[in-house]
Amino acid sequence: MERVVVGLSPFSRRSRSLAVSHVASGLSRGLEPGEYVVVHDPADGADFTATVADIHFELEDTVYRLELGTRITADEAAEWLAPSGPDDDGHVSARQLMDLLGELRRRERALQEFLGETARR
Repeated sequence: MERVVVGLSPFSRRSRSLAVSHVASGLSRGLEPGEYVVVHDPADGADFTATVADIHFELEDTVYRLELGTRITADEAAEWLAPSGPDDDGHVSARQLMDLLGELRRRERALQEFLGETARR
């Protein structure tokens, strides 16, 4: 899971949405629609869950529209950002659950796109 460090304006906090430049944010890889990320606001140290809602490709950059979810604690953010792996006790962690939900969202969008293309034919 990726961490996006960006100052959140009062408007972004109210609207629960923000645009993030791939280049300016220094992300290590591209993000996918429906992917969950952690947004960190360095101004006050707040961490939020977020989902990649839209992607806009430009010649020199990629811009992601993120929809903010809930505010989480620093410990929860660290858990989200930790590499996910199998639990020895058989329990599903919050991180693994979020990974599953993200995959489900990506597949749902792909199915919707396919159905839309099929309906246009």
